[in-house]
Amino acid sequence: MTEDQDVPLTIALAEYEHLRELSRAVHDQSAARFTFFLAVATAATAVSAGLITTGGTPGGPVRPAVLAGLGVLVLLLGIAVFARQVELNDRGRRYAVAATVLRTWLTRRAPELAAYVMMPTLDDPGPFAPEPFRRHWFRDLVSQAGMIAVVNSVLVALAAALAVLAVGPVWLAATVAALVVPGSLALHVRAIRRRVAGSAAQVGLVLDRRSLPPTERAVVGTGETYA
Repeated sequence: MTEDQDVPLTIALAEYEHLRELSRAVHDQSAARFTFFLAVATAATAVSAGLITTGGTPGGPVRPAVLAGLGVLVLLLGIAVFARQVELNDRGRRYAVAATVLRTWLTRRAPELAAYVMMPTLDDPGPFAPEPFRRHWFRDLVSQAGMIAVVNSVLVALAAALAVLAVGPVWLAATVAALVVPGSLALHVRAIRRRVAGSAAQVGLVLDRRSLPPTERAVVGTGETYA
């Protein structure tokens, strides 16, 4: 069989290229949504600061409802973008694992080429340290989804503090805000980690069913990082 008639290789290379394009699309979408959210949050903060420092709107004194409305809009957008960001990150990891599996097939098919493939395979992680699914919580917190979680948590804490301030002293409002921020962050990070753990378990089942040992190196050694 000639190279032009090597149907399995042709299909594998086409699938690998398709996965590469899908991974790029996920990365671009993720970056675009994160940038958009930061732009909206920054603009809302600038408008709020301007209203407060100038003492009001063209039609009269600044109304708390205006600032509250801006905060609610940013928070709703933040929740939606956060959920989508977690989904895109999960999809990107699955694409990366799929590419790793295909590289494994290619290197097993041509063992003499394996030493020159730097990206990880199921047999060799290469020079890239695998990204563990059970990674430290701080890694999730400083990701793009984590940064959105920080903004969401600050908005929730601010809303709680203002609600308490309407009926209670300043110290109580500050205490409530200080408690709400870490609590909200913990919920966001928990959502990220649960999604990653669920994805790892599902990928492991597929690899096991196809007689590809679902070891931590095999599942996670993709050589690609998703924020």
